[in-house]
Amino acid sequence: MKNRLRKAYENWETELDKNEWYFSDCFDALAARLSPSEAFDSIPDILDVLLHVKETYLLNETLDFLLIIYNTANTTELHPALLAKCYEINCKLELLGDSYSKSAWDELKKMLRVP
Repeated sequence: MKNRLRKAYENWETELDKNEWYFSDCFDALAARLSPSEAFDSIPDILDVLLHVKETYLLNETLDFLLIIYNTANTTELHPALLAKCYEINCKLELLGDSYSKSAWDELKKMLRVP
């Protein structure tokens, strides 16, 4: 999943210029291939990408994709990798986040009942 997501982020600005729904289309295609257990198992890969993006826009998109993956997984179970990375994610949001990313992160934490 990590490689497929990183591939979707290559030339993303050009792709968005051609198709304003580029990320939505990519994320729908990636999630459609996954069973609930595969979606849950892909969460660590998505977190790795989230912690390595360098643009606020991609941070926001990755958080959106994480929400899509949790919906595909059809669970509110807190993945151990997410719990382990909460501090790093908070730091990333402080450095690179905007109001949208902070709101998306708060929504995810509320859904998962993260302390």
